[in-house]
Amino acid sequence: MSTDIKHQIDSADISERLVGITPICLNNFVQRGLFGLKPSIQSGKLRAKRRCFSRDDVFGIALVWLLFESGLRTVPIIGVLKDITKTPKANPNANLAAKKLLESGADYLLIVRQPRTPRKSPEEEPDQIVQPLAKGKLSDAVQQHADSELLVIPVGAKFADVRKRLELLFPESK
Repeated sequence: MSTDIKHQIDSADISERLVGITPICLNNFVQRGLFGLKPSIQSGKLRAKRRCFSRDDVFGIALVWLLFESGLRTVPIIGVLKDITKTPKANPNANLAAKKLLESGADYLLIVRQPRTPRKSPEEEPDQIVQPLAKGKLSDAVQQHADSELLVIPVGAKFADVRKRLELLFPESK
């Protein structure tokens, strides 16, 4: 009698095999809940329970980690997620943002920010534009925003890598 063991995606899988996020950062992102990241399968509130994540969660975590590793702080990351999902007043949702980027087929995420200048209110954040771009459109966008700070993030490559790893490690979770 054979029993199929269905492996679920847990925190260790995300840190070590799928995304490469440090366990401390993953724990911090999930506990703080700033980006809408949470384990969709099992919450893991008790020490005996593990946090288990869905495929959508993995892509959301990968997106936030990529933005964080690119040097963005919490408030700009929240702004990027809201710009991608077109939900300015709602809480940011990394899973929805990752899904929209995957559906768009974007190779890059271009973040255009105006340099800080003296302002009436020091808490005021600089303006930011977020554009998903295909490879062929990148040089045009750079020329268009020559007087701004540009951050080009290769989301297409990261998502392709995560997708390949998911297919190899968790073929049943398609």
